Amino acid sequence: MCHTNAELKIAAKNSLRGHWFAAITMRLIMFLISSISLGSNYSDSVIFLSLVISLLNIWLEVGLVSFYFKLCCGQGSNAGVADFLYAFKNHPIRFLGNYLMQILYMLPGTIIYFIGIFIASVFFLAGSDVDTLMLYLYGDIDYLPDISLPAAVTAALLVFVIVLTLAYVLYAAWISLTYSQTTRVLVDFPDLTVTQAYKRSSQLMKGNRLRLLGLQLSFIPWSLLSVVTLGIGFLYLLPYMGCTNVEFYLNLVKSKSTAQ
Repeated sequence: MCHTNAELKIAAKNSLRGHWFAAITMRLIMFLISSISLGSNYSDSVIFLSLVISLLNIWLEVGLVSFYFKLCCGQGSNAGVADFLYAFKNHPIRFLGNYLMQILYMLPGTIIYFIGIFIASVFFLAGSDVDTLMLYLYGDIDYLPDISLPAAVTAALLVFVIVLTLAYVLYAAWISLTYSQTTRVLVDFPDLTVTQAYKRSSQLMKGNRLRLLGLQLSFIPWSLLSVVTLGIGFLYLLPYMGCTNVEFYLNLVKSKSTAQ
C-alpha cells in the first residue's frame, strides 16, 4: 500500500526522534566542507583541491543516505557520524560512477537544448548590424546594435526558445525522477552494479514519478521558511527531507513486493 505524503513525513519525524543532534551535526559538517573558499586563484593546486572537495561531497552524501536508512529501518542505535565512511567502505567507485551516469543521462537533452539556443541566437543576431555587434562584443562601443528582424520572425524565435526550454525542463525532470532512487538502491543492495541500480530505480518509479514530484513540491514552504532564516532552517529541513525520501523508497519497495 502506498503511503500518503503526510504519512511518509510522520514516519520520517518518528525515525529522527532522538537523533536530531547527529542529523544536524552531519548536515553542518557537510555545509562547512561545501563552504570552503578557495579564492580566485586558479592554480593547479587549487583546481586539484576543488576536485577533491567535490568528490568528498559525493561520498559524504552517500554516508548521509546510509545514516537515514539506519534511522528508518529501526537501527538508530548504530547510526551516527561514522556513517560518513559508508561510501569509502563499500566500493566508492560505484558511487562516483552513479554521479557520472547522472551527467550522461542528462547530456543528450542538454546538447540538444544548447544547439537550439545557439541556432536561435544566430538567427536573432543575423538581423543586427554585424560590424556594430562585433565592436560591442570587443568592448569598443557600449551599446547594442538595432535588431531589424520582422516582428513575426522575432515572435517565432521567442516561442521556439520558450518551447525548447519547457521541453528541456520536462526532460530533466523525467530523468531526475526516473533515476532518483539509484543512490538508495546502491546503499540498500551493496552488491548491485551502477547500471543494475539504474534499472532498479526505473522499475520502482514506474507510475510513481508524479507521486515523488508531489512529495518534493510539498517541501517548498519549508524551503522558503529556511531561506527567511538565512539558511539556518536547512539544518532541520535537509535531514527531514532525507529521511522522508528514504521512507518513500522503502514504501516503494514494499508496495512493489506486495503487488508481485
